[in-house]
Amino acid sequence: MKFRMYFGAVKTVCIAVVVAIGVAVVTLDSVMLSGAVSTLTTSNTALAWVSLVAGALIAAFAALLLFNSYYKFDDDELVIVFGVFVDRIEYDEVEEIFVTVDGYEIFLRYRRVGKSPANLRLYLSSVRSKDILDELERRCAFAVVRYIQPPADKDKDADGK
Repeated sequence: MKFRMYFGAVKTVCIAVVVAIGVAVVTLDSVMLSGAVSTLTTSNTALAWVSLVAGALIAAFAALLLFNSYYKFDDDELVIVFGVFVDRIEYDEVEEIFVTVDGYEIFLRYRRVGKSPANLRLYLSSVRSKDILDELERRCAFAVVRYIQPPADKDKDADGK
């Protein structure tokens, strides 16, 4: 069972812009190297090749981040795929599941053997959060689920102003 990560509209647009810029750089460098357009040729082909490769790598990694980021439930572990990076958390390592009451955001606290506890925020839409919470509660039998109320406003100073 897979749950696609949800970054929100603004972050998704920013990542898509990075993909578009990378594609534009690759296209421009390809035209420069091919000599198809006389006004866009360059005598410094080494720089154009470096730029082309860098643009392709940036576009590829951003596209993978956008389209290949998800949570997956395997038999004995939660698999987190973030672009090209994969992390695995065994279900029995999850100690607590925190759920915000207003936005239904989910946070996991887990502990690997011999390590300090670590926290993980799950990036999901509120609809998908409810689905994944049911699955987490079912698979992480020893985890405690806590509903929390986040601070009302993070930008307030100590006097509440």
